[in-house]
Amino acid sequence: MRHQRQVEFLERVANAGPHLEGLHGESSMINSASAYTDPDRFAVEQRVLFRDGPVFFAMSVDLPDPGSYRATTFDGIPLVVVRQADGSLRAVVNACRHRGAALVETHSQGTGLRVFSCPYHSWTYDTAGSLTARPMSAGAFDDVTLNCDLHQRAVAEKHGMIFVRPGGTEPIDVDQFLSGAEDDLGAFDLGSYTFIDSRTNEWDFNWKLVFDTFTESYHIRTLHKQTLAPTFDSDGVIFEPFGRNLVSIGLRKSVREEVAKPRDEWSLLPYGTIQYFLVPNGLVVHQVDHVEVWTVEPLGVGRVRTTTAMYAPTPPASNKAHNYFVKNLDLLEQVTGTEDFPVMERIYANLASGALPELVYGRLEQPLIHFHTQINHAYAAATA
Repeated sequence: MRHQRQVEFLERVANAGPHLEGLHGESSMINSASAYTDPDRFAVEQRVLFRDGPVFFAMSVDLPDPGSYRATTFDGIPLVVVRQADGSLRAVVNACRHRGAALVETHSQGTGLRVFSCPYHSWTYDTAGSLTARPMSAGAFDDVTLNCDLHQRAVAEKHGMIFVRPGGTEPIDVDQFLSGAEDDLGAFDLGSYTFIDSRTNEWDFNWKLVFDTFTESYHIRTLHKQTLAPTFDSDGVIFEPFGRNLVSIGLRKSVREEVAKPRDEWSLLPYGTIQYFLVPNGLVVHQVDHVEVWTVEPLGVGRVRTTTAMYAPTPPASNKAHNYFVKNLDLLEQVTGTEDFPVMERIYANLASGALPELVYGRLEQPLIHFHTQINHAYAAATA
């Protein structure tokens, strides 16, 4: 992040008052419980936000070399993205054109892929998706005039991140999608980071609740009393919207010492957890000495899969250095897995019971309000 941007953000903190009330928004929001529990609404969200896209797919360093690939699903569509020999990317539907079998495991990644070979009948495709062989078929398909190359999907890469459009081939303009966040994200030089490790879990709550717990710091003093509260401020966060996306910056209590210094010495990075929400499914988090990336895959109206990955700014020089980042990932998983997400499961159960018709978001929860306002607008436009 450019130094001038850091100073701009810290000026907001310096002028916000003793309880950061100056960071509050203009109004609160009431949101219907059905935004989380209605299966018909969930189906629309899946189509409009996840299928039509674009959606965040991975970091560039997750596919570092030719033959590197990753497979996942969006609204049930199985996709696999492969790094090509020339360094470009191809995204194809992970289904053989013969009988529809998956070419690689649905949730997998690997290296050294030379061809796709179907495990059912051995139909073979190059990594760009072109059909190259129908082995041992004795000419049985010679009368087929249909193009049987793999179905292509749009993929784009910029600022160290990869985006796909699961439902079609309309080109993706990454900067247009980021809507202004590209300046910050580009300055972090994410493409130079090193992948360390990742964790995948499934939870019984609506996908939006994953993001809800990261959008505000108000809960820290209570929910994280023993873990985060001694270090992090609970009074407010710095918020800035980028179209549908947003940045929410959680602050360490010691940030007040920083804004007491001369402005030309200010630095936000040691004092902020800088979270970029890439709606609908990505969260890129810059910490003091690493980057965390969350990806979200809705499995049902009340079921979600999360993947959390850890990245270091340079390759660790030793096992001890590598283990330092792994321990940070494990700590993150421990806090969210034992404190945040169990509460989200109970919240979802309460909402699904029908006994709680709405939720209230306060003026100190502006990232939360923006996130749900944008989702509500997308849903309303799709159902108008």
